[in-house]
Amino acid sequence: MALVVLVSSALGISLKQLASAAAQGGDATYRLNIALLSLGVGLVNLIALAVLAVHILRYVILGPDVARQSPWFGRDVWRYIWLSLQLVIAMMIAAFIPAFIIGFAMRMSGSSHSYALLATFIALMACAAVFVITRISLIYAQVAVGRSKRWGAAWQDSRGHFWSMFGTAFVTFLPLFGTGIVITLLLALVLRFMPEVTIAVLGSLILKTVFSIVWLAVACGVGGWLYHRYANQLLLMDGAPDDL
Repeated sequence: MALVVLVSSALGISLKQLASAAAQGGDATYRLNIALLSLGVGLVNLIALAVLAVHILRYVILGPDVARQSPWFGRDVWRYIWLSLQLVIAMMIAAFIPAFIIGFAMRMSGSSHSYALLATFIALMACAAVFVITRISLIYAQVAVGRSKRWGAAWQDSRGHFWSMFGTAFVTFLPLFGTGIVITLLLALVLRFMPEVTIAVLGSLILKTVFSIVWLAVACGVGGWLYHRYANQLLLMDGAPDDL
């Protein structure tokens, strides 16, 4: 799976360069083909990361023996991807529609403070999104181990534990976040001064892939640990049908 992520990342960069060249002087059919190929590569990358996430969560929650016996690719991977898409779409709708309405209303009224108010609204929405995602985050592990997806049970199990869950994730990811910034700056410098050197480009891709997998492994490890600690009602949902 790491090799799939590496190859898809390399293809993504190549397609991005082709898209930039096509935007300056290519026909519409060629640009459409590049866009479709980029979409396909992105989907492959998404599926590969989902497979890794599901397997890591199974390893942490169910143990290494059960994880090794589980198929790498199956129904739970698709359930995990569908869950992720549901959350992304819901957050986009919840953020975009109110922001659009408020921004349009302020523009029509000619308010001189419209941008400041809109920025304040976006900040409040970001805080609300962090709260909601933290409260329902246990459901990722629930789906990964093949148990029923129950939004209400995930919300109930995390009640009163927001700061503990958020603080655990924040403290765990803070060193990785700092490391990621340093690596990003180093990669930008390398590619800026040696854009044509194959070894530099390949090394950058490998480093980016390794860091992405480490980030994913840490995230799933934290998610599995929090699931072990706080899941209660969710554990009673073994054979129940999924919510949407």
